[in-house]
Amino acid sequence: MEFFFGIVPETDIYEKVMSVREKYRVQNGSDPHITVKASCGLTEDMSWLSKYRKIISEFGSFQITVGAPKYFGDRDVLYLDVQSEELIELHKRLVAVLEPSEESINRCFELELYKPHITVARKSRLSEATIEEMRKDILPDFKKNHTFSVSTVSLFYRANKTEKYRIKEDIMISM
Repeated sequence: MEFFFGIVPETDIYEKVMSVREKYRVQNGSDPHITVKASCGLTEDMSWLSKYRKIISEFGSFQITVGAPKYFGDRDVLYLDVQSEELIELHKRLVAVLEPSEESINRCFELELYKPHITVARKSRLSEATIEEMRKDILPDFKKNHTFSVSTVSLFYRANKTEKYRIKEDIMISM
């Protein structure tokens, strides 16, 4: 079983990403989301869950701004830029619970390596030309920033790598 914590973007953003993915027949392991805490250290015994529920539920609502499409690496991943100081703080608090090793931090791009984003597509599954077409298609919808309030962080899971991630639990943030 694999887990991660994420935020599902507001419907307008979600639908625009899904529309571009569907147009180019992109199969992804998860629907559009912003990862808050990657899977590293989230074990099947779920002994960590009560601590995470407490941190998330007491954190307080905050806003996220989604901006223009960008690339990671050599156009390896097309993503929408995400900005939120509060999101970064929540990420740090969740990572701190598990006291990860340096190797784990590097492998999961956590703490100072964390870059909030919404993945649109990966080059490993598409040609560079197709990825660039996708960027051009989604750019008009994200020339202006979209800001939305976060009231829920979801725990996602899948039993194995052939499955798509699904929401196991939504954790409400205090207002």
